[in-house]
Amino acid sequence: MDAQPTLLIVEDDKTQQKVLGLLAEKFGFVSIIVNTGEQALSALDVCDTFFDAILMDIRMPDMDGYECTGRIRAKFSLEKRHIPIIAVTAYASDAYRLQCLQAGMDDYLSKPFDAEEFRRILLKWAYNPRIPNLKLLPTAKRDDSAAG
Repeated sequence: MDAQPTLLIVEDDKTQQKVLGLLAEKFGFVSIIVNTGEQALSALDVCDTFFDAILMDIRMPDMDGYECTGRIRAKFSLEKRHIPIIAVTAYASDAYRLQCLQAGMDDYLSKPFDAEEFRRILLKWAYNPRIPNLKLLPTAKRDDSAAG
């Protein structure tokens, strides 16, 4: 069994895919990256991996993140499984945040974001204390002032 946590990244922009993939790797996650909502649904059907969280773009060519989230929620409600879905979008307003939550997403990360915001949201939604992901935990700040 692979103890490394896994993210499904649903993002059609190649640059954003690279950024999200590198950040996921930095914090100890394996990531599977897909370009469309249809590919996300297929990945959930065919992957043997249980995803610890899904990072969901809102605007995509085949179906938007709202529809994709609704279809994921409908699929897994029968299995009584809940995978955290985090919207990752440039639309930073309370109205968009509310729309994401009403669509069944668990949280919202607006672009641009920094590595610390990314780490905190993954810690909130994708941390499993039974399989501690030490890269995701905050590092203890050393006091180098005494080393003078």
